Amino acid sequence: MAMTDSDNVLAVGGDKLDRLTDLPINVIHQIQDHISIEDAARMSALSRTWRYIWASNPKLVFDAKFCTKRTPSNTIDIISTILFQHHGSVKTFLMDISVIHPSQHLVVDRWMLFLSRNGLVDLSIQNQDSGNAPYKLPSYVYGLELERLVLWNCIFRPPCSFRGFHRLKRLRLTRVDFELDVAISSLWMPSLEILHFTHCSGLRFLSIYAPKLHRLYLYGCGTHALNMGPFMDCGKLKIFGISSQEVSLNRQDKAMKLTDLLSSWPNLSHLILCRYFVKLFASGTGAESLPMLLTRLRCLYLWDYDFDSKDQIFALLSILRNSPNLKVLQLFMSCQRKKGNMEVDVNYFEGPDSGTQQLNSFQTLQMNRFYGSRAELLFIRFILASAPLLQKAILLVDTSINESQSLKISKELMCFPRASPKSEIIFEQWSRERASMVVA
Repeated sequence: MAMTDSDNVLAVGGDKLDRLTDLPINVIHQIQDHISIEDAARMSALSRTWRYIWASNPKLVFDAKFCTKRTPSNTIDIISTILFQHHGSVKTFLMDISVIHPSQHLVVDRWMLFLSRNGLVDLSIQNQDSGNAPYKLPSYVYGLELERLVLWNCIFRPPCSFRGFHRLKRLRLTRVDFELDVAISSLWMPSLEILHFTHCSGLRFLSIYAPKLHRLYLYGCGTHALNMGPFMDCGKLKIFGISSQEVSLNRQDKAMKLTDLLSSWPNLSHLILCRYFVKLFASGTGAESLPMLLTRLRCLYLWDYDFDSKDQIFALLSILRNSPNLKVLQLFMSCQRKKGNMEVDVNYFEGPDSGTQQLNSFQTLQMNRFYGSRAELLFIRFILASAPLLQKAILLVDTSINESQSLKISKELMCFPRASPKSEIIFEQWSRERASMVVA
């Protein structure tokens, strides 16, 4: 009996399906990781074999895109069904609980209990809606052998027996409230490599010992939020970022603390500072001991920078003078700067301490929200004349600058002398996407 066209199609399709089924199960799981969980569920209907493969995937992701497509009760039912019909270990679990009302957080607790018995090593809990009550982590989460933990809008209250996650390599916390007993304020995390705090609270008495740490970020948590003493032993630290809105502490004391920290990190290559910490380097206390501290610094990022502030100008020149191997400087200018230009003495950038001989490694300058003020233009002229290896000066012009002003500024820039024959000035309009910071 001759085969019909439809039979041929089924035969070909079945052959392709068999080939895919014959792949190693870990390869099939990797394929499923690149499609939505809905599509992975549809694949489970292909055969009994595929049903088992889908139900044994060690990576489960229920992100905001998944959860907002349906009602909260439907979301809860689907996640519960998938979890409790799962076979084998769940190594990675990402869940957005923003749509789940706090009165139903007990359901999330049950999911956490199930996961705590199934070999979880990578946990992400996102609760991003600012109006949501924070989710309190159940006690059994602290007994997990986690390697990566990401929390957003949660309460961190470990049991008294908790001493730290010994296998944790990455910890990222946003809007997490620490409620610590004095007995557990010191945590030992010997494998931790990346630590990121953003707008967290209750950190004041927390001490984290992480000898392998190579990235540390502390944003919007307050200058006294975290006990920085243990981090002085992090000799492998390469990237450090800190920002704060607090300015009430004694300026010299803050300079001393920041200087002490920097002196403890001989391998520091990337430094990220907000305007309040930039100003510290304008004082003699912070600057005098810098030459031996920043010799390995390659990239410097300064946030909320203001060329209308003499302190910030002096601070920037001080850092440049004491960073002989600096290659990249990104300035994210303040969006709340004063109207009109500050009177600037040209000697700020041409005096004996201007650092001209210390820019022999400098390659890239990027200024975000560039206004074309006199101070900014003098600084750019100084960089162009002082950096023989300069490749690019990227000037992203603030949206308040009109076309005629931009043309006038660009003409003046093109007249500045350059130490590098290969240097290029890129003059474009500022946008959030264009101004993104890249940290290697």
